[in-house]
Amino acid sequence: MTKVDAYALWCTSAGESQIRHTPVSVGEGEEIVEVIASDISPLDRQVAEGRFPPGPPFPVIPGTTGVVRDVNGLLYFAFVEIRGGGLFTPGIHRTKASISRDLMFAIPGGVDPIDVAAGFTGIVTALAVIDHLIKIRSGQSILILGANGAVGAAAVQVALERGAHVIAAARNEISIPSVDYVSYDQMPEKIMGLTGGKGVDGIIDGLGGEISNKALMSGGADCKHVLLGFSAGVQMPLIAPRFLGNEHQLIGYNLLRRPLSLIQELMSQSMDFMIKGKVLPHISQKVDFASAPEAFKTAVAQSGRTVLMIEGYKHD
Repeated sequence: MTKVDAYALWCTSAGESQIRHTPVSVGEGEEIVEVIASDISPLDRQVAEGRFPPGPPFPVIPGTTGVVRDVNGLLYFAFVEIRGGGLFTPGIHRTKASISRDLMFAIPGGVDPIDVAAGFTGIVTALAVIDHLIKIRSGQSILILGANGAVGAAAVQVALERGAHVIAAARNEISIPSVDYVSYDQMPEKIMGLTGGKGVDGIIDGLGGEISNKALMSGGADCKHVLLGFSAGVQMPLIAPRFLGNEHQLIGYNLLRRPLSLIQELMSQSMDFMIKGKVLPHISQKVDFASAPEAFKTAVAQSGRTVLMIEGYKHD
């Protein structure tokens, strides 16, 4: 089988990584593409730090999504794969990749491909959770934790479009028309006040830890509490009676386990959001691929996204 010359970032042990020569073979039903840029997501960092047990053992190539260019020079957003939930195929933090055309979505002119690399997955996730899992309706209330992050900020805009009462929780104050801001220290008391003592109908939670317990105490009857991550802590102290009395539903979520047809539908809807400028990511740093090992160590301290600029990489 013919291989194409390429380089990839390998996480060799917890917190350590290096760029290695890694030729790429064309997979069945796939094509070779040039990787332009890729976000360092919280999931990527957790896998790199050895803090995500379902992930593959070291050494591993991280990266679940990126912007790629095909042989015709056209740009696409791409998932590296969805068959294994995005966890069991070598990732896209590499100069070239073999990807199925089904998992590539064309980026129209006028849309910044780096914005797509940094923020597109957040919009797709927000739409999937709000429309297809929580199924929020106009007039219902939703609590969004980490509302200034990629998924959180997208979720705020999607929920507003659906006519929901949006309560946004974050470390730093958020000022958005029709959105009620609460700090984590004010949970659950302020949230219960904002909902007339009823609690919220849905929760989007990318934080975990003690904050998830505060969110649990903010839920109303039959609240759907969707856990997307655990950046605030792996251990979640939960109050059991809250699950029983109100039938609170805590649901773990992995976007890449959705059906391919739904993923494609969500990508189309998400691009509409980007074209209209409704959801644009906050990018803290753009890092040349040569500095990717260091970028993985500094990304956690950034207020916004870290994007690896992979196009044009030359190995010393």
